[in-house]
Amino acid sequence: MIEPLDALKDKVVMVAKVLQHQGLIDGYGHITARLPDNKILSTPHMPPGKVAVRDLIILDADGNKLDGFGVPNGETAMHTSIYKARADVQCILHYHADELVAVAATGQQIKVIGNCGVAFYRGTPIYDSPVLIRNAGLGDKVAQTLGNKVAVLLRGHGGTVVATSLDQLLRHGIDLVRSARLQIIAAPLGQVKTHSLQECEEMARNERRADVHRRFLDYYISEVVD
Repeated sequence: MIEPLDALKDKVVMVAKVLQHQGLIDGYGHITARLPDNKILSTPHMPPGKVAVRDLIILDADGNKLDGFGVPNGETAMHTSIYKARADVQCILHYHADELVAVAATGQQIKVIGNCGVAFYRGTPIYDSPVLIRNAGLGDKVAQTLGNKVAVLLRGHGGTVVATSLDQLLRHGIDLVRSARLQIIAAPLGQVKTHSLQECEEMARNERRADVHRRFLDYYISEVVD
């Protein structure tokens, strides 16, 4: 079922505000959502947490602006390349959380040592360059590195997560940073026991339920609105 455009715009703005409230985005980062007819709804070149519905822009499949007053963000190519490579992806978040930069700098992928990491059990490959993704060639390289995974870490730069809904995107965005934080906390304590493949697969089946993501989103929205 395709979500009405006005509702989608409201949700993009709310997801950005929640991420800012959680300290996961600052003046940089961007969120997009796939629209029908190969169009893309995008936050513009401004701090995501300060974006209002009127600021959102609509792009074509190559990142050219079709509607709206804002300027496309400088790394739109990352989003367009991923959408072209992944028909299952409906929305994308790119952000620069310190925890993701720290883990990527070690060359490690995210380890599933807490339940918040289950969505990433198939791996979080590392794009091994800090250079900003400002053209289609670099965007394609990020999309290739991501492959069929849920998240990709970008060395010195941050992370990018994909999802099938904005509810799920918010959860993935928060849980990826929580997982990185747990990994950083656990590292000095000794050998870390990770979830087994069987445990991850069993838990992942439950994590795909829409009501699970909706409950998660409702909680974080209440933190912003109240």
